[in-house]
Amino acid sequence: FLVLLRQFRAEKLNAAGEGQGNELDDEEDEDKYVDEVDMPGTKVDSKQRITVRNLRIREDTAKYLRNLDPNSAYYDPKTRSMRDNPHEELAVQGEEIDYGGENFVRWTGDTRKHAKAQLFAWEAYEKGVDVHLLAEPTKLELLQKDYEQKKEQFKDRGQQDVLERYGGGEHLQAPPKQLLLAQTEDYVEYSRYGKVIKGQEKSIARSKYEEDVFPNNHSSVWGSYWHNGAWGYKCCHSFIKGSYCTGEAGKTAGVDLPLSSEVEKIISKPVDSSSAEESSSSSSSSSSSSSSSESESETEEKKKETPKKKKKNKKKLRKEKLRQKRKEKKKEESSEDKLKAALRRVDEEREAADRLLKMDERKRPYNSMFDVKKPTDEEMEAYYMKRKREDDPMAFFKN
Repeated sequence: FLVLLRQFRAEKLNAAGEGQGNELDDEEDEDKYVDEVDMPGTKVDSKQRITVRNLRIREDTAKYLRNLDPNSAYYDPKTRSMRDNPHEELAVQGEEIDYGGENFVRWTGDTRKHAKAQLFAWEAYEKGVDVHLLAEPTKLELLQKDYEQKKEQFKDRGQQDVLERYGGGEHLQAPPKQLLLAQTEDYVEYSRYGKVIKGQEKSIARSKYEEDVFPNNHSSVWGSYWHNGAWGYKCCHSFIKGSYCTGEAGKTAGVDLPLSSEVEKIISKPVDSSSAEESSSSSSSSSSSSSSSESESETEEKKKETPKKKKKNKKKLRKEKLRQKRKEKKKEESSEDKLKAALRRVDEEREAADRLLKMDERKRPYNSMFDVKKPTDEEMEAYYMKRKREDDPMAFFKN
């Protein structure tokens, strides 16, 4: 019995010793895995956090796959960073880029302006001006603006001095080379006279008459003056087209003169036979009084000869008219005969061509279709009459 008690106590002691050892081991394990304990207020494990980051990186396009050129931006695999822009060529051309490198953040917003201000403060301090970017920002900004304005004025003054001394200012006003050497693909269609038919260009509306042409010393064009239903020149109030300009004198004198339309009506009125006889008698009397008796005899002989000459002229005119009519009839008859012959010839040529096409190639004789003679008008008319017109809806109509 005593032996059993000793064994039981020994087992208890052993069990207690093992329990203390396990507690020490647990404390060591806690110290070892302190880094893996969750942060307060979070439920995500550190391992899970790392896996989430890796998955996010896998979803995005890898930085080293954006440009496979070995001479492009450097990718650091340890920090997983690419500081330079992998697409420098596209950035120079001004195209939009999805990823411009991690240094892109340093050159966005007011970072460049801030860097320039800091550089200006350092340069000013070296030259004896005590300015600080953070202590006196407004003073620094005003100094920088004043400095840039004076710099531009000095540059412009130097450029003007050079141009005044040596010239060549017209070359600076020339358009840029990109515009001079540029090409356009706008479709424009012109007529043979240079008029725009189709295209984006709008044709300038121009008059078919000559503009700003002042003939015969006129200072205004014909049609610049209107009075009592007549057109004229404004400079001299003249209603006769093509007349010489008389200036202010013509204006004052034109008040009393009749209009050109009235003058034409007076001229166009038929002269009576009695007035014509009276005028002829008065002219003959004046000539008889002035001329001698010999001239009177000559005029009488001429008067006698005039009716004979008139009759002869009338006969000649009648004969010429008859000859012309005969010639025209002959021409019409000959042209009709020639047209009929040409139509007959076209039919014969077509029949011969159909006959040759139906024959075997080995039996077909050698036939040259070359003809040096120019076709006549009748042959051309016959060809147009016999030509097939596919657009004609009645071309294939058969009775």
